[in-house]
Amino acid sequence: MATGDQRRKAAAETGLLVALIAAIAIAANFLSALAYARKDVTKNEKYTLSQGSGRLLGTLKSPIQVDAYVRTGLPQLDAFVADLTDLLKEYETAGKGKFKFTLIEPNTDDLRSQAKEAGLQEQPFVDPSQTSEDQGAIAQGYMGLVFKYGSEKAVIPFLNPGQGEGLEFWITNKIREIRD
Repeated sequence: MATGDQRRKAAAETGLLVALIAAIAIAANFLSALAYARKDVTKNEKYTLSQGSGRLLGTLKSPIQVDAYVRTGLPQLDAFVADLTDLLKEYETAGKGKFKFTLIEPNTDDLRSQAKEAGLQEQPFVDPSQTSEDQGAIAQGYMGLVFKYGSEKAVIPFLNPGQGEGLEFWITNKIREIRD
């Protein structure tokens, strides 16, 4: 039979073990959050929304909806769509409920018609990295943005996946244009 001292010692050890496990779980959760947090360490803060764009979103009187029509399936397109999605998420965060976006991959006749009616231009996309030097992989599709703000609508009919630089500039200008 265990004495009172042995029981207290066992209870203390059990409590210490539970506290240690809880501390490890909290630390692991914190470290996993850090691993998935995006920190922009590029020289020109390529992946951080500028203060001017954030201020512009604060001037919106009603929410703006952006439909991003995208084409995936080639490495260059997939990388561009990932960067575009991250940028639109930055706008959504800065917009505090006044900026919403939807990614649409027009892979049905109805969605392709919808993209065309919105004013987007179907384009061929070439990815030379997919095959030999003198050939490239080709995909046909849409890569553009449709902005809806109240009764107003604006379009960026074509985004070039090979030139992701300046994307924030074009989006912010379109937001300013549709707001005014």
